[in-house]
Amino acid sequence: MFEEKRRGKRKLVVFVVGLLFLTAFSIGYYINSALEEDTNSFNKINESLKIPDSLKNITNVNVSNEISEKQTFEDNSIILDESYKIKYITLFTICNHRIERDTNLPLVFSGLSKEEFMEKNVGWNLVDIEDKYITLIREINTYCPNHYIISLEGQYIAIYTYNEDGERVLKEKTDISVHTLTPEDQAILESGIVSDTLEDLEQKLEGFSN
Repeated sequence: MFEEKRRGKRKLVVFVVGLLFLTAFSIGYYINSALEEDTNSFNKINESLKIPDSLKNITNVNVSNEISEKQTFEDNSIILDESYKIKYITLFTICNHRIERDTNLPLVFSGLSKEEFMEKNVGWNLVDIEDKYITLIREINTYCPNHYIISLEGQYIAIYTYNEDGERVLKEKTDISVHTLTPEDQAILESGIVSDTLEDLEQKLEGFSN
């Protein structure tokens, strides 16, 4: 009788364990199914957000180069006409002054390309062509026209200036003879003395005439 009771308890334990195992399996299956369904839904959404392969291998474009190339093309295609204006800028390297001169495009340049125009303006460098405005620049290793140079002309003291092209121009020949000057003054005048104002020029000339 005691043995029958033990067998009954064993059957009950087996039944309960089996029931628990079945319940755990069912719950696990349900959870896995739900996760798989969520994963599939996520993959479908994610798939719709993917970048197409046709757009993945786009080469980066250098915007500055593109603009430069475009600008170069536009510059090369320019044909000048009477509506253009020119700004000439001359830099005088000794006195560090500059002269700017604006002018309408001369008729002789009308119809020329940029290259042809520059061939006609030897010694000038092109800075820019913008809004029908051409800017040219050059450097000249002299004084600008706003200075006076006291030097010699033959046997007399003379006054010189430089024009916008850097050429030395005789402005006036005085009646002060070199024979009245000391050898030191003559040597100085051969190199030239610079006066920045008319008043300074007159004072220096008076010094040589005394």
